[in-house]
Amino acid sequence: MTDEKNNSKVVNPHDKLFRDTYSDKENACSFLSQGLTEQVLKLIDLSSLEISKDSFIEKELADYHSDML
Repeated sequence: MTDEKNNSKVVNPHDKLFRDTYSDKENACSFLSQGLTEQVLKLIDLSSLEISKDSFIEKELADYHSDML
């Protein structure tokens, strides 16, 4: 699979798809409302969701990106 923006190979395409899809709040809310049980949904307020992306630097100075938070 190639990235059309820079014509290079996409690393971890499944991760890129997940991040791109669920970085949209509407998509994330829809996914959670369909995937979580009614019991769990009663405990959370989906309208309060905020998308947080973050990256970290490990001790060995290697980039580390968390899953979406």
